[in-house]
Amino acid sequence: MKRPRFKIHTKLAVTYLVVIAIILLLINSQVIRALEGNYLADQEAKTLANANIIALAGQDYLLSENEQTISFIKQYSEQMQSRIIVLDRKGKVAADSFAEEWLEERSLTFEEVKLALKGQEKTGVHELKNGERVLYAVVPIIRDEKTAGAVMLVTSLEEIYADLEGIRRLMSFYSTVGGLAALLVSLLLAAHFASPINRLAAAVRRVSEGHLDQRVSINSKDEIGLLAEDFNDMAAKLEEADRTLRHFLSDASHELKTPLSSIKVLSQSLIDSQEQDPAVYRDFLQDISSEVDRMAALVNDMFQLAKLQDPDHSVSFNDYLVGELLRHIKGLTAGEALQKGIDIQVQVGSDGEVLWQLNKDLFTCIFLNLISNAIRYTPRGGLVTVTADIEEDSLVVRVTDTGIGISAEDLPRIFDRFYRVDEDRNRETGGTGLGLAITRQAVHCHGGTIDVKSKPGQGTTFEVRFPKHQSYPAI
Repeated sequence: MKRPRFKIHTKLAVTYLVVIAIILLLINSQVIRALEGNYLADQEAKTLANANIIALAGQDYLLSENEQTISFIKQYSEQMQSRIIVLDRKGKVAADSFAEEWLEERSLTFEEVKLALKGQEKTGVHELKNGERVLYAVVPIIRDEKTAGAVMLVTSLEEIYADLEGIRRLMSFYSTVGGLAALLVSLLLAAHFASPINRLAAAVRRVSEGHLDQRVSINSKDEIGLLAEDFNDMAAKLEEADRTLRHFLSDASHELKTPLSSIKVLSQSLIDSQEQDPAVYRDFLQDISSEVDRMAALVNDMFQLAKLQDPDHSVSFNDYLVGELLRHIKGLTAGEALQKGIDIQVQVGSDGEVLWQLNKDLFTCIFLNLISNAIRYTPRGGLVTVTADIEEDSLVVRVTDTGIGISAEDLPRIFDRFYRVDEDRNRETGGTGLGLAITRQAVHCHGGTIDVKSKPGQGTTFEVRFPKHQSYPAI
């Protein structure tokens, strides 16, 4: 049997690790995103507040372009650690705390500036050419209830993103440590969970190699425990089926060996004999023919039993008059009964007839066997009674004889294949030892049951129950 390339506990551990890693990545990203949003929101609120302070405090002279304006915005720029740019009503730079010449008289067209010149406060995050991320906060300068210009604060966000990067590294470190711990726990849990599966797989391999006595002890109440119970049941049934098959083959070989030995002895006697009398040869050939008939009957019964036990063997059912069928069977056994002076009586229902859904051939097989057995083991002048009636929604047919009876120790085994209560006497009566096994299987094909009650010297009663109309499975 091929070994798996990847063991199940490895797959489980990898699955656990992947799931945990995905969860940690999602949590980390959400936490970092939430922190970034909070930091930026705080910075935006702080920067807007500073911009409004500048706009209110210097609304009378911010746009005058004098030394007082430059001094004012530089002072606030140092205090707020932000670059301050003053814009006129057209968005042109009127003053810059950094005093960069390239920016003088230049018009800024950022979305934040456009909205501020329309009287709205606005912030936005931008990335400069050098890669630095900054926050633009632009508020209008109101003079005489009109927008006269705008104040723009440019604040670096690198410190915030540096803090976020530190938090991200710390979370990655702890996530890695947690992931490794989770991997170790996953391996242990996976090994624990996979252990019963591995034991079950090993038992399956042993069964496939022919060791049908294998059983798995798994006490869990989950699906694996149920699977183990089903496996044990299956193994027990396979073991019983194997034992039954071995016994059947042994018994069948034994049963076939006897007539074959007789045929061999009789044939050899004819070969070695110097007898010239045709009558002697005729007697020998009649004995050989009798043994051949006995073998043919045995093979036929074996075939019939195998067919009834085939799961694919389908059985059809139709409505039949039970009394009519039983009287027909009585007619088939009348000759044998007449030779022994045995009376057969058939009684059906209170009205003399019962209609029931049956398989005619199997029904005939059942009661032909039971009535023939009753005749065979009932002394001359005895009585065989067959009764049929409806009891508790079932058709109950009983075959009772006044024969020799069956001992208590033999009763449990009389339906076993090739089992004989009296080996020598049964061979003399011509039975194959399969009649009652076939009978029981034919009853099971009807979904029914068969029971027997008997005492030595007091006769025997076989009771067969056929359930009410239903769809019967093939057995």
